Amino acid sequence: MAKGVRMNRRPLRVAMVAYANYFTDARIKNYVDALLDAGASVDVFALGRERGEQQFGNLYVKNVGVKYTGAGAVGYITAQLVFLVQAIVHLARRSMKGKYDIIHAHNMPDVIALAGLPFKLFGTKVILDVHDTMPEAYATKYGYALDGWPVKLLIGEELVSAFCSDRVITTNRMHKEVLAGHGIPDRKIDLIYNVGNGKIFKPRRHSQNGSELWLGYHGTVARRLGVLLIVDALALVKSECPGVRFLCVGEGDDRDEMERRANEKGVADMIEWRPFTDVEKLPEVLQKVQVGVIGNLRDTEMKRNYMLPVKMLEYAAMEIPTIVPRLKIIERYFDDSSAFFYETDDACSLAQVIRSIYNDRGLICSRVDGLRRFNVEYNWDVMAKRYLTMIGELVGS
Repeated sequence: MAKGVRMNRRPLRVAMVAYANYFTDARIKNYVDALLDAGASVDVFALGRERGEQQFGNLYVKNVGVKYTGAGAVGYITAQLVFLVQAIVHLARRSMKGKYDIIHAHNMPDVIALAGLPFKLFGTKVILDVHDTMPEAYATKYGYALDGWPVKLLIGEELVSAFCSDRVITTNRMHKEVLAGHGIPDRKIDLIYNVGNGKIFKPRRHSQNGSELWLGYHGTVARRLGVLLIVDALALVKSECPGVRFLCVGEGDDRDEMERRANEKGVADMIEWRPFTDVEKLPEVLQKVQVGVIGNLRDTEMKRNYMLPVKMLEYAAMEIPTIVPRLKIIERYFDDSSAFFYETDDACSLAQVIRSIYNDRGLICSRVDGLRRFNVEYNWDVMAKRYLTMIGELVGS
């Protein structure tokens, strides 16, 4: 799709709908950036820190509400359904200014795609963007069995949502395989990876930071993502590696538990805590990070919840290597030339990798060439072209 594309002599009009904070969600912002560069007009209906609306040229952002922070699945789903109803109302109001050509809905939940259903009657195309496969994500988060009725119900919800959409996007090849296994036609699923936008996440020189080694983590702070494992590994290296520091940027249900564990293990003084920040500000916040660290647990893959960590891809775009567990989804895209691997769920193994890097900082530079090879194939310029090509196919332009 060429820059300045027009539909019937008017700009392409797209709505983004997501139960997420637009300002801190890099994936949604990347799509918006690509559409605006192509001359489209974009409305975003999402969550924010407070309700309100803002206009930035051809971009309109409506903060429909704030995110539910309770622990129960019922409360979480109820909050999402309330958001869905509110989103439909706001879409209807804004559509009076002109018909939407595309409504791009971001899960979770998948039924967010139903926000576009009333508008399909007027020719609007609907995209369902599966950031995470919801049945497997809920099985991981709430301990559901994959053959249990909650997961089967969620697969049904996913299939209905996909059926009501014109295209389905997902974030990695193993997610696509899971979606196809649920019954979504393979031809209907497009792959757009959650890579860092090169306009924001730029390669940078590696500094030694004196005697300190700064590890970094940014994103959701949750037990299922192995944040407690990282704390345990810090405790194991504290005496031998006094210069190790850990920057944790994010919020989540288990942030308090992580802080308690850090205090119990005597490593609170090794950790710098920072809240979520807007995507554009992340590289500055992460400026001192030399190595990323991922704690994802084996249980995620036992539940077929194949998460290719966004934070790892953003570090990769900055040519910062990451310490990662040996999970199938990560090994599908990275190897020992581009990442540091430890045995999954093993704090001792993670600690040993940290010790090795602390004692030989040259290991950091040894992974940069591998990251550069990864970035040649997986970068946002490539993904943006793939996305705009799909949009062009949907609208016939």
